[in-house]
Amino acid sequence: MGINRILEKYKLIETFERELSIDKEYFISEFRQMTQKGYYSPLLIMLDIIKSENKKYIGDINSKSFKIREKFTLDNSFANNFATVKSKFQTKNNKLNVKTTIQGMEVIPFILRILIFGIYSLLMFIAILEILLMLFTSDAKYIDGSMIMGPIILTIFVGFLTYLPYRIAKKNVVNKKNDIDIIYQLIEKTPYNKRV
Repeated sequence: MGINRILEKYKLIETFERELSIDKEYFISEFRQMTQKGYYSPLLIMLDIIKSENKKYIGDINSKSFKIREKFTLDNSFANNFATVKSKFQTKNNKLNVKTTIQGMEVIPFILRILIFGIYSLLMFIAILEILLMLFTSDAKYIDGSMIMGPIILTIFVGFLTYLPYRIAKKNVVNKKNDIDIIYQLIEKTPYNKRV
């Protein structure tokens, strides 16, 4: 549970609840129509290309919950949203109560990015310490642009590995929450639905 609190703090997980005036079976059937069976982690995202069905989501749906994510497409690969949507639902007081969690980044990639940032911070501390020691000793004449270029290049590289994916994942959570909210509203407003 501790890692989920950290992900919530950095807005990489968001949980919300909705009450819908629809039948549970209808809700499940609507999600089954847009979802190809067989969830696997976004780490194996390239496997989506070999899937033949033309559905927007890939995931697993049962009578009490579902876990889905957007299917990767080559045509619009930069616009793909890899946030995972987990939902639990049950009928309460003639309404369908749906509790949904949107997760923008899986736990293992998040931990790996923290480790990369920790190693980077340690290396930067050592590099700055070395430059400061050289400034206060007779070796100051050996400091040149090449000593500064290394840390700058490393900072840019670590930014692409850590900060950029974090920003994308955080944005994906917001966008996917809006998408799922719209899907819930459309399912509820569909004229053919089986109202409770």
